[in-house]
Amino acid sequence: MSGLSDVVRTAKSILTGHGITLKEFFREPVTVRYPQEKIEYPRGVRGIPSQKVNPETGDLNCTACGLCARACPVGVITVEAMVGPDGKKMQYPAKYELDYTRCLVCNLCVEACPFDALEMSDMTELSSFSSEDLVFDRDRLAEIWKRSHAARIAGGEKI
Repeated sequence: MSGLSDVVRTAKSILTGHGITLKEFFREPVTVRYPQEKIEYPRGVRGIPSQKVNPETGDLNCTACGLCARACPVGVITVEAMVGPDGKKMQYPAKYELDYTRCLVCNLCVEACPFDALEMSDMTELSSFSSEDLVFDRDRLAEIWKRSHAARIAGGEKI
């Protein structure tokens, strides 16, 4: 009896699979002819993290606190504060680098930033033949923020 039930179950499975294939065969294809056609991403899509610029002053919002670097699970962010003439650290990054070749695009750096200095941009087409081109400094990240539709996402909600 077990052999007959196996045959029936197999036949049912084959008919179900062929039915799905036949139904999909007559549907309109959803293929996007990239790069000639591009899909529109919704606001808040996770592209590269970008440095937010204060529109009034033109300066970065970053205070070089380093919380984003500590929150990064793979350690792709390097932050060094600027040092003033008196030897004290200033609240501005002298060096801010993000190695996008290893970035998980997880948004943890954005959530960790208490100064509203980071946002996830919608730029996802950043391929390059050289991995050195995918290490972004503060100025390139600020330029990406200016050219993209960036959004701050914290706790799963867009701010």
